[in-house]
Amino acid sequence: MPLLHYEIMDMTKNMKRKGVDTIKEAIPALFSAEAEKALLGLMLTNPELVFDQIRERLTVEDFYIPAHRILFEAISELHAKKIAIDLTTVHQYLVDHHLDEKIGGAALLADLVASFATHLNLESYIKILKEKSILRRLHSAALTIVQNIYENSHSVSQVLDQAEKQIFEITDLAVTRSTVKASVEIQKAIELIDCFHKRKGRLFGIPTGFHHLDQITTGWQNGDMIVLAARPGVGKTALGLTFACRALKERYDQTKDLWIKPGYSVGFFSLEMTAVQIMLRLLAAIGSESLQKIRRGELEPASLEKLRMLADDAKEWPFYIDDSSDLTIHQLRAKARRMKNQFGVDLIIIDYLQLLHSDSQQAKENRQVEISEISRGIKALAKELNIPIIVLAQLNRRMEEGRSEPALHHLRESGAIEQDADVVILLHRLESDSVTDVTKIPYLIHVAKQRNGPTDKIEVLFNAPYTRFEDPLRHEIEQSYA
Repeated sequence: MPLLHYEIMDMTKNMKRKGVDTIKEAIPALFSAEAEKALLGLMLTNPELVFDQIRERLTVEDFYIPAHRILFEAISELHAKKIAIDLTTVHQYLVDHHLDEKIGGAALLADLVASFATHLNLESYIKILKEKSILRRLHSAALTIVQNIYENSHSVSQVLDQAEKQIFEITDLAVTRSTVKASVEIQKAIELIDCFHKRKGRLFGIPTGFHHLDQITTGWQNGDMIVLAARPGVGKTALGLTFACRALKERYDQTKDLWIKPGYSVGFFSLEMTAVQIMLRLLAAIGSESLQKIRRGELEPASLEKLRMLADDAKEWPFYIDDSSDLTIHQLRAKARRMKNQFGVDLIIIDYLQLLHSDSQQAKENRQVEISEISRGIKALAKELNIPIIVLAQLNRRMEEGRSEPALHHLRESGAIEQDADVVILLHRLESDSVTDVTKIPYLIHVAKQRNGPTDKIEVLFNAPYTRFEDPLRHEIEQSYA
């Protein structure tokens, strides 16, 4: 409930009489002892990972408890001097600098090491510490501003100037550094140009599995949001898994200048199908076995043995599936961060966008707003993790009425998807009365938008029994070298 005018007057008069410091002591401190302990525990047990994450993001002032501040400075100094960090080295440092008793002895260190903190929640711990730190600074600034109002009420401009300066300094702390000077980045650009030149005629990104598509995109690029859209039941999941199969096959090692195995690590979010269903499809596609025969138990002994051997190999694939349903965009982003931190995924595929939802109040009232929030969230995630993210999406059913070829404006529910995407691929089955071979059903992959490259249309084939898409051009190239 808002304070009444006379209550505010009484409070501020009391502040002027007692002084700001007294009021500060009367208000509970804004901090999280648990988050501070968790972060320090991880600094002790997993320093290399933690320091990579907190460098230039946290300072000693972000800790509130004095003992925790001392520990943070001690561990940071050891890390800066490249001294191994563990319970013994940190404790010895504290003893040598007569700080051991100030933190409560070795018991605190042992308690931190024994904590249940996990590196998977590192980002959450950092966020809590930073937010509490900013709130403490804001609280202190607000009290100072109120005091200045009463001490300098004759000079409004001076009060405003001081208030603006303090608030700006706090706001600056809360904003992630994103503005860089051109001179800092120019060398990176030149190095990238040199890398392009050295790999002339070869892919720079993750291979798509289709020769013409690789030529157009130069592979999936880090930080890009790629939208793969089609009508329901046309084959979005099959094409997404075809992309996954190619990425898993092998990866380019820049040091060796060779394609090596295992391939790129792929994370797959399946909001519609279970993880087992995804693996069945993948085994059928890679093993060239009929999915229907697998499900009916009609495989020949030789085919069954082949799949068992393939399954043994599949245990080593860097392929990670999350089949959680009813995810919010915030939950998906958190899971994706953990997947990146834990498994180092190089590519994420999401099946599919319209099954995600947002929990903001505006989104609950308007579906287009919700889709816009989801789309922006995925694009921001691709930039944050610096990996390509392929997100499957539904096309509007209105296009089915005229059986027309899909276009960008057919993306269901929001133009924000088209706006946020770096690449938009529209999948379309070509109508043909002459098609009798279910292993060679003609499809069109239409690169309808590419922010950093050309657009084009590519004809591919769908092998229905194996639920995989195939590239006739790549097949011809491979046959010519055979």
